[in-house]
Amino acid sequence: MNKPLTEIILAEDDIDDQNIFQIALQEIDSSINAQFVTNGKELLLLLQTQKPDLLFLDLDMPYKNGLECLIEMKLQPGLEKIPVIVFSATTKPSNIQTAYEMAAHLFFIKPPIYSDYLSSIEATLKLNWKDS
Repeated sequence: MNKPLTEIILAEDDIDDQNIFQIALQEIDSSINAQFVTNGKELLLLLQTQKPDLLFLDLDMPYKNGLECLIEMKLQPGLEKIPVIVFSATTKPSNIQTAYEMAAHLFFIKPPIYSDYLSSIEATLKLNWKDS
């Protein structure tokens, strides 16, 4: 049986998106501890001391965008193994392709309907991230 996910980081600069994510997580599994950062610099600083089970990463953030964070993470020992889900509203094929080239494990396009959003996050959390 998979070890349950207990620690998640969401790197997202939109506070409304953070709140929706937190509500969805509470609905799915209230035992998951989620931490939030609003830009790439904060994320990279947090990752110096904490290694989450899963990282949800927005592409469009200030100071360092999601792709810049992916590049830096893949170069730092210990950070390159963190499963990363790019979590973005973009549907541009070039952004999706680039994220996978930068070693994102999954590209998640944020659904506009909450029930779809909730079921998508739930399905994502059920994947076996320990073998990533």
